[in-house]
Amino acid sequence: GLHIERVRTPLGVVGVMSPWNYPVNLALMPVVTAIAAGNRVMLKPSEFTPVTNALLAKMFGEIFAEDQFAIVTGDAAVGAAFTALPFDHLVFTGSTAVGRSVMKAASDNLVPVTLELGGKSPSIVAKGNALDQAAASIAYGKLLSAGQTCIAPDYALVHESEVDAFVKAYDRKVTSFYPDGPTSEDYTSIINERHHARLQSLIDDARSKGARIIEVGNRPSDASRRLNTLAPTVVLGATDDMSIAHEEIFGPVLPIFPYRDIEEAIAYVNARPRPLALYYFGADDEDRRKVLSRTTSGNVTINGTIMHIAQDDLPFGGVGPSGMGAYHGIEGFRTLSHAKGIYEQGRWNLSNLLRAPFRQPIDTVLNMMLR
Repeated sequence: GLHIERVRTPLGVVGVMSPWNYPVNLALMPVVTAIAAGNRVMLKPSEFTPVTNALLAKMFGEIFAEDQFAIVTGDAAVGAAFTALPFDHLVFTGSTAVGRSVMKAASDNLVPVTLELGGKSPSIVAKGNALDQAAASIAYGKLLSAGQTCIAPDYALVHESEVDAFVKAYDRKVTSFYPDGPTSEDYTSIINERHHARLQSLIDDARSKGARIIEVGNRPSDASRRLNTLAPTVVLGATDDMSIAHEEIFGPVLPIFPYRDIEEAIAYVNARPRPLALYYFGADDEDRRKVLSRTTSGNVTINGTIMHIAQDDLPFGGVGPSGMGAYHGIEGFRTLSHAKGIYEQGRWNLSNLLRAPFRQPIDTVLNMMLR
């Protein structure tokens, strides 16, 4: 009889473009997955992490031959040339704006892409939820690497009757995490002056249009802050005409928006581009079902933040402006390999009946039916 099977085969050469914010993790995860699927890899890391880039080149150079793994360093012009190469697959991690350019360049060679981008990931705090738990989780996710994380909570939706209590809880948690405030050795600086100025501009724009700006946690009076450090900040009263309501923040600034009921919170999320992650805090099963079934996001964490990325049994990726495709674990292996179908014809081939000339088999079948 016939035999069919499906086998996974390497794609060939996979290009990986990794960002500056987690220069080891976000390079190694796609690189290791691509190699595990049998591919050769070319890596283009961020030009903002030269020391890490040199370390990666040394590590891989000691293990793999040059025709198995290569690292390409350089500025944006080098990155643009990299995206124009005829890879068998290209994995990019970075901003949505650059992701569009990467996809456009790759399309000239019909190179399939996996784009892990970003967006404004919301945190919905249900009414009556344990505010301390929610505040602690959101503070952890928001201030990890000073908010320079693609899946950091971008803003919080809190019931209108609990906004003040949530701000106080958030302030307490930030204080406990960083007793020395922005001068704490555990608190991260912003990557460079340009990004620091961008964040300050978001705050200044919101303030000038009527928002209330609150620095939370301990605020030392001395001037010993490290270069490009920005204090943990809460923004209240943000409106749609403010840049902070639309742009991905990527920093330690948390706008808090009040809502009246869960329907309004869901509508607020759905009125905006689909996020890379969504966080929901609450114990009500019906409200949780509504949030899960009526919103679209790359991934969801319930009663926590960030940690879904550490689960290798879960696919990781965005949807719409927050990304395309997924990797991690088995999903990464599937993305970076080709499912080849194999059909082996058996001794008896019924498809012979479908070959020309057609009149004789048709007459035979009709005669059998008319007997």
